[in-house]
Amino acid sequence: MHVAARNGLFLLWTLAVTAAAQAEDQVVLRSASVAARMTISGTIEDYTGTEITIRPAPGEAVRTFPARDVLEFQTTQTKGHTLGIERLEQGQVAEAIRELEVGLKQESRVWMRREIVALLVQASLRRGDYAGAGTRFLALVKSDATTRHFRLIPLVWSPEPVSSATADEARSWLVGATEPARLLGASLLYTHPELGREARSVLKKLASSADPRIQVLAQSQAWRDEALGGAAGKLPTAQWQRRIDEIPEDLRAGPNYLLGRAYAARHDYELAAATLLWLPLVDDHDPRLAARALLEAAMALEKIGQRDEARGLYQEVVRRFPDSPAASEATRGGEARE
Repeated sequence: MHVAARNGLFLLWTLAVTAAAQAEDQVVLRSASVAARMTISGTIEDYTGTEITIRPAPGEAVRTFPARDVLEFQTTQTKGHTLGIERLEQGQVAEAIRELEVGLKQESRVWMRREIVALLVQASLRRGDYAGAGTRFLALVKSDATTRHFRLIPLVWSPEPVSSATADEARSWLVGATEPARLLGASLLYTHPELGREARSVLKKLASSADPRIQVLAQSQAWRDEALGGAAGKLPTAQWQRRIDEIPEDLRAGPNYLLGRAYAARHDYELAAATLLWLPLVDDHDPRLAARALLEAAMALEKIGQRDEARGLYQEVVRRFPDSPAASEATRGGEARE
């Protein structure tokens, strides 16, 4: 064979090997030593809330690791998936949803489809579309009951209006076959003039669920009356704080918001601000709720004369959450105090 031809074939082979190597998934795991990390390359076969399975090479046996040990992973994405993430980061939520839905059709891997659905839940939450977020979340849970994205369950924590269309959807969830569906329905219908009593009854039953995620969220949802109505006394708030300390960190956002509201109602504004700031600082997966918490933290600081700090938080609401209902309130609040 001619030397040039051989060189050309070698180059093509090299490029093919390089491309294959680049296409490999990589999973970074926490090893037995706290300070050490282990990287596994191959093909991720599945990734659930309990474990990740990866096949090092075609024909080889899969290796399984606890999901809690996964520090990060790298894999390929469909074009729609990538563009959807970019649009979401740019605040173009409607465009992000369109791209992610395209990416969902392009993606064949079940576990990666779940990653895209989780992003769609976040995008719907950002628009306040509880019906859309709920439908997608329930599809996510149906695919993986142990999902590590459970914190995205679109529950109502703040004085958030629920549209009639969402309430209609929630009626079916309230009597649904699964606990996540019933929790969603009960949360959305908690203040409904006709179904509120039934919703609270469902929450009471779910507060004894064998699923600790459902149990703690149902228990925390029942705090809404006292927290938002300004009726929580010293004893309940102390009990709530102890309960929150027992909750996995990724489920604390809503309960912390209610606790912050309770502190504010008791005029303990410094503690209220510190508690409310947990959301935008640690867990802002629900942008509307995080924006609301940031706004109310500013209001609390203003109550104790920390006007400069409050002004900075008002500005941060507008900067970080410009498309949230809290942003317009923050703008008015900041301008009124200039």
